[in-house]
Amino acid sequence: MNKIVLNNHAKIKKLQRLSPIWLIPIVAASIGLWMVVTTLHNQGPLITLELDNAEGIEPGKTPIKARSVEVGKVQTVILSEDLKHVTVTARMNVEAEPLLRQDTRFWVVKPRVGKSGISGLNTLLSGAYIELQPGKGKDSQQEFTVLDTPPVTPMDAPGLRIELSSELDNALSIGDPVLYRGFTVGRVEQAEFKPDTRQMNYLLFIQAPYDTMVTSNSRFWLNSGIQLQAATDGIKFKTGTLETILSGGVSFGVPPGWELGQPVKNHRQFNLYADEDSSTIRRYQDRVDYILLFDESVRGLNPGAPVEYRGIQVGSVLTVPFSVPDNDLLTARSRQIPVLIRIEPGRIRPDMDKDQLPNWEREFTTAVKQGLRASLRSGNLLTGALYVDLNFYPDLPKVTGLGSLANYHTLPTASGGLARIEQQVVQLLNKLNQLNIEQVLARAQTMLTETEAAMANVRQVSASMDKIANQQSSQQLPAELKKTLAEMQKTLQGLSANSPAYGEMNRSIQSLNRVLREVQPMARTLGEKPNALLFQPDTATDPEPRKAE
Repeated sequence: MNKIVLNNHAKIKKLQRLSPIWLIPIVAASIGLWMVVTTLHNQGPLITLELDNAEGIEPGKTPIKARSVEVGKVQTVILSEDLKHVTVTARMNVEAEPLLRQDTRFWVVKPRVGKSGISGLNTLLSGAYIELQPGKGKDSQQEFTVLDTPPVTPMDAPGLRIELSSELDNALSIGDPVLYRGFTVGRVEQAEFKPDTRQMNYLLFIQAPYDTMVTSNSRFWLNSGIQLQAATDGIKFKTGTLETILSGGVSFGVPPGWELGQPVKNHRQFNLYADEDSSTIRRYQDRVDYILLFDESVRGLNPGAPVEYRGIQVGSVLTVPFSVPDNDLLTARSRQIPVLIRIEPGRIRPDMDKDQLPNWEREFTTAVKQGLRASLRSGNLLTGALYVDLNFYPDLPKVTGLGSLANYHTLPTASGGLARIEQQVVQLLNKLNQLNIEQVLARAQTMLTETEAAMANVRQVSASMDKIANQQSSQQLPAELKKTLAEMQKTLQGLSANSPAYGEMNRSIQSLNRVLREVQPMARTLGEKPNALLFQPDTATDPEPRKAE
């Protein structure tokens, strides 16, 4: 049987070109890669925002806007790892990347009702969104903290930002107005309490062009809508505008009589005063503290009460009462209440400096030796407020100078006001007690007896006068007196202008006048030449006319 041999090796022939089927995945991969590159190129940065809560924020829906233009959108909303806040990631548009700087600010826009008005009403239908305020910093940033409230003023607004520090309570809030003579020129941007200094710090923005009115001598004070103050100088009642009554705010200005000062730069620090009156008080660098020891009650004397010299304030009260270390002044053994006061010599001498302060202290000590004393006076009878009065009392015992207590000089005191009146009354009563009352009463009894005897004599004289008046001869006196007056009247009527006696007298007087006129030339001649009756008088020559010149 014949065998058939078969050849099982196949001949393999290599293809010379790529199969068209591979073009499909290559094109698809190229398109996908192009789309990824394009997407990455056109995709903006991914930022992280931190919020206290996610109220109104929805992933994939809540937009981020700048000037009402959408520049991004929220991607995710999750809780932070410490569960204290919310972390939001948002994808920004490419054109928004230059806006993301270190001073860029974000806040949630939603309906709000505040002191500055109502805002965000348009979000009632469209929903809340996140507003972006572009920054101007040099460095870019992708992590931000969203503000709780919208910023009061834009970062790029022209104006001036200043800082205020105050030890008062939280009297200002964000958005409160800043006023100058009742006109709103700015707002309060920030209000923060500093635990290290235990003070309230405020950031104020003064918009241009009013920022030039803030100078180095400016003073800032709180606007109390309605202020009622009872102090030593009386009761004061002030009211502000309707805006300040509702929201308060802060005002500023330069006290009357002060220089305007120099312009200030951003973030200049100022003090915040409680009211306008306290802001006008000039702060003096040179001051001297003294201790006063009073033997009377200091009820009504409060810290801040004025120290006056004849009505002019020269200082103020610091502490009532003043605790002296290692001393028992407040015990019953001493019976004296220490009060610490501060005298500012600059109030008396405006040109006072540190070099002149020792001379002033020596002059003050000399005044104390001459009788200068401190006393308590009533400044307001309605409130019972007291103040310290410095004045001279020459009738009090002299002192050799100032005392010393707890590293302070002590000033001698004198009782004043009601206490001084009480002391004078006590002295009067003491003098009355020293009188010999029995001797005085004996003398008074003697005088009373003598007075009764004199009154008895007066009564006897009066009775005698009554007897004389009742006699018939005394009663006939008026009739005789009347008869005498009638005869005198008849005599006077005979001398009247119509009577013959009056005519005869008038004619006699006229004849006498004629005789006197005739005798006057002879009397004049005898006066000039007494021998005229014996010798013939000289004949006068006729006058000759003067020659013509």
